[in-house]
Amino acid sequence: SIGSLNFSSTEIMLDGNTQSISAGGFCSCALDVRNKGGTYSWPEAVIGQTVSQMCQYGVFGQNVSRYCSAQTWMEDASVCPTVVTKQFNILNSTIQNQTINAENVVNVTTQLQTVVSQATEVVDQSASNLAVVTTVITQISNISSPNAPVSNDTIINVVSILSSIQTWPPTIVGKSGSIIVRSFEAIASSLVQQQNFTSLVTTQNQT
Repeated sequence: SIGSLNFSSTEIMLDGNTQSISAGGFCSCALDVRNKGGTYSWPEAVIGQTVSQMCQYGVFGQNVSRYCSAQTWMEDASVCPTVVTKQFNILNSTIQNQTINAENVVNVTTQLQTVVSQATEVVDQSASNLAVVTTVITQISNISSPNAPVSNDTIINVVSILSSIQTWPPTIVGKSGSIIVRSFEAIASSLVQQQNFTSLVTTQNQT
């Protein structure tokens, strides 16, 4: 529920803002301002009418709706992704256009770690966003070897990413989780063989 109708006072309370109601049982125009989910302007609606519009973030064709009832403004069960999903999409475009290598791997994992840590809403913990994580970790494992292991900074970022992913719904993580873990094991193995992993653990224990 995002608001309630009161025919005696002809007002509607929407997200803390009082809006007027037209005579005859109409829900008034309303402005829906969400924390990280964007701003939605809803037109006047007749009681019993459902109004829909595209989500500002997320995949094309994903909609959010409002239903005007005699008792309350109602939101449908679907919830739009937030700006965090947009950040995942931007990062995905970046890695599609450039190969992850020794020169940019720290920067890429730092960006990914930041975005993943902000994905606290379930709606942003999606399969498409997890696919971005899987792509990055897999590419890192492909460039890591005993002769050219990734840096400790990269490993620290990856560990933080994996820690955040553990809180995502198991139905989303699924098989991708196993792929990510195997890729991380390959990355860590390269460090172990270079005797860098021990110093990393020591550093983490001191912090």
